[in-house]
Amino acid sequence: AVRHADLAKGSDRGLLLLRGGLGTAMILCLLSAIAVLPLSVATLLGKTTPLWELLMLWLLLALRPHLGDLLLVPVAIFGLVLILHPEGHLSLLTLGYVALVLALAAGMLNSLEFITLRRLRGSEQPHTINLWFAAVMIVVALPFALLQAWPDDPRIWLFAGWFCLCSLAGQTLLAEGMHHASPTFASVAALLVPVFATVIDWAVFGQLLSGVELAGIALVLLPAGLIARAESRHSAALAAATFRWQRVRDGEP
Repeated sequence: AVRHADLAKGSDRGLLLLRGGLGTAMILCLLSAIAVLPLSVATLLGKTTPLWELLMLWLLLALRPHLGDLLLVPVAIFGLVLILHPEGHLSLLTLGYVALVLALAAGMLNSLEFITLRRLRGSEQPHTINLWFAAVMIVVALPFALLQAWPDDPRIWLFAGWFCLCSLAGQTLLAEGMHHASPTFASVAALLVPVFATVIDWAVFGQLLSGVELAGIALVLLPAGLIARAESRHSAALAAATFRWQRVRDGEP
């Protein structure tokens, strides 16, 4: 920010603030849900982003979902269910409704994040986007952090530092990739997080993989690849799309 002040300021500050607010709200919702719900349930509901993405693209940009997306996205979500709940039991009736709403809200906010990121990559660099995202999150989170006791275990700080570095790398790659990827593909690609976690459990920690989990991984990977191939054909329509309120302001029907 000091060495490249013009780049750090950004050109579309309103959209940069919106992206930071959406990302911060998404993380707060997900963390609040994880504190109450089982981790697998919170992760599953938070990863409903592709379903929200199809709805938000239609509501905001008037882009109708393609038939392939409508068929493949539910298949990928079902694959995620098999990964996170290989035993087949998923009862939501005994869980808190507020926590369920927060987990679903995290998925919805994440879908809006991807749409905003796609717009921002037309004018902003990845580091500019991440700088504003971090600034918004610090402004929101720091007052809460100062009111609580800070951890005295050095391992917690080590994990926190490692988490920050991994998050920076992931957010940088995401912002860079959104220059080429559609919001729908990005949301489906986010389903690979549980896939990677499962594979790491098997490779590093010796966790046994069941046939159901392997089938779930296949059901996530196959739709993701097919959606990536299909979305490349519709990139021009996405690039030319404008928000509904912009059309009304410009006098379009």
